Amino acid sequence: MRLEQAVFRHLPTILIAGAVAVALNLVLYFTAVSRLDRFTRSVKAEVKANQAQIEQLEARDREVSTGVDHVRANKQVVDDLTGKILLTKGQRLVEVQKTLAALAEAHRLQLDTIGYSYSIYPTDQKMAWGHRFLEVGIAVPVSGPYQELKGFMRDIQDSPQFLSITSLNLAASAQGAALIQTNLALVTYFVATEQDIRDLAVKGKRP
Repeated sequence: MRLEQAVFRHLPTILIAGAVAVALNLVLYFTAVSRLDRFTRSVKAEVKANQAQIEQLEARDREVSTGVDHVRANKQVVDDLTGKILLTKGQRLVEVQKTLAALAEAHRLQLDTIGYSYSIYPTDQKMAWGHRFLEVGIAVPVSGPYQELKGFMRDIQDSPQFLSITSLNLAASAQGAALIQTNLALVTYFVATEQDIRDLAVKGKRP
């Protein structure tokens, strides 16, 4: 009986103490939850930023890989041009001359003396000679019927000798109105040698 009376007498104090304990627990709980929530948001933001950075790096890696592939492809093209098509002047010039003579004969055209001019391409002298080319301008004076001249020019453009027509001048031939005198300006390229560059460095000297 005394115990019950003591409890009853101190019940308000016990209830207050319990309420305070519950309140403290709630404060601690919500504080911990709030901190955990902030930490979670921070981690999520960091993960998102890292993912964005990873995506940027992956995109950059794809760009670099694509660029490397393009460089390799371009290098292969240049290697094929220099090693299989252009060659040097000594290796290919005679074949160019034979090709022009054969095409003129095939189209029954009169081919006069062919003229040549030389320059180095690109003109940048700082570039290593192994990466430069001998640009050769070819002046082709030829006369014949109009249709045959058209076929002659078409075959030049299709020639495996890497010839390109840059300009042409037409005039009536002194041999008859049905014939046309044509001066074709062609250009082709050879792999430049050290000797080609030395020769062109001497003013007025042809390689």
